[in-house]
Amino acid sequence: MPSLHDFQKQMRDQALDRIERSLLVGTLKDDHPLPPEERLEIYRNNTILGLTDALAAAYPVVAKLVGELFFARLAANFIHAYPPKRAPMLMYGTEMPMFLTGYGPAAELVYLADVARLEAAWNHAYHAEEAEPLPVETLQSFPQEELGQLRLSLHPSLRYVASDYPILDIWRANQPEAKTDGIIRLDGGPQRLVVYRPEADVFIRPLSLGTFSFLMALGAGQPLETAWDSALTMDDSFSIHMELTALLAGKVFTKAELP
Repeated sequence: MPSLHDFQKQMRDQALDRIERSLLVGTLKDDHPLPPEERLEIYRNNTILGLTDALAAAYPVVAKLVGELFFARLAANFIHAYPPKRAPMLMYGTEMPMFLTGYGPAAELVYLADVARLEAAWNHAYHAEEAEPLPVETLQSFPQEELGQLRLSLHPSLRYVASDYPILDIWRANQPEAKTDGIIRLDGGPQRLVVYRPEADVFIRPLSLGTFSFLMALGAGQPLETAWDSALTMDDSFSIHMELTALLAGKVFTKAELP
């Protein structure tokens, strides 16, 4: 008889079709009315179904876009490629965007992997640690001549999502409460988004190229003046006063400090 640990690994492997079911049949011989083969098949089906449900909960728009039957096959392929590595299911499926990038059966849905990236960012933001947003008036406490060296910390829940396609429009049109019947043009992009949860709700905020570059530079630890230069390189009309005021009001930052 295998040890409990080895038996659990074998049960996992047969549920994922990694080993022949016959290797386990001998360990399940008892007076149960169902034959061992049928019980193992039930266990396998329940395992795949449970993991598929977890993926559908994490990527509801992806599931809606491809349909129930297609998603079931997609999920089965994903589960075999990326089985869960830890017990909590809240964050299972983080590799889905990468998986969809090379998933041949969905190749015609060129925006699908980016929609998955948006949903993955939403899931991260929803479950991320909380942090107190920086009060809007905080910057007024720093000397004017030193503001260029100021470093601003982004909210820990924040994630960037950039796409060549109008993925926010696609995401919004496929929410349960959506009422739009309008046509979404795939050439209506690109879109650059930040996804974060400053308080109770997750925000998805579209940004201009300049503001997106500005935030990415700040997120990389660059001082304010360097981030400003990055923004101007991408968009010479970028207004730091207007954009910084909007970002502070949007509760994107959690800390401001000088070196």
